[in-house]
Amino acid sequence: MIAFRYLALFVLLLLPLTALAEETKKKDSQTQKWTIILGLVTRHIDPSDDTNESSRMLGLSYSNWTMARFTNSYDEASVFCGKRFQTKELHHPHYTDFYIQGNLYAGLLHGYGDRFPNIAGVTLAGLPTAGLGYKKTVLEMLYMPTFKGGVFTSFLT
Repeated sequence: MIAFRYLALFVLLLLPLTALAEETKKKDSQTQKWTIILGLVTRHIDPSDDTNESSRMLGLSYSNWTMARFTNSYDEASVFCGKRFQTKELHHPHYTDFYIQGNLYAGLLHGYGDRFPNIAGVTLAGLPTAGLGYKKTVLEMLYMPTFKGGVFTSFLT
């Protein structure tokens, strides 16, 4: 239960980032775009012998609406469906193709059984990430606290 408190605190601290989110109301090519999400590396802070360290994440996003399938820490198939809220890109003054950006993925998560409070196996999820981007490619890092210390996951969008 302590891990959920840390996760809730972490999400609450990142909520101001969503206030900075750029939600363009125009239906232009920048807003309406397809994105592929590929999981890269997953590392548990305190791994056990039966912990899965390969998420095998594959996802698709359209206009920041996201659906991703991955293998969770317990080696079970899981699915996330939700919306990505992103902050303004903070560009380097001399290398304008590089930037950092915060994101919050908010939606529904399925595949964890009774490990999280849920209704019919589906739980609400708020997943904050930090990303380093180059042009249109972003490397994002997600940290999720757990009872044993937490999990770091990285993915490429």
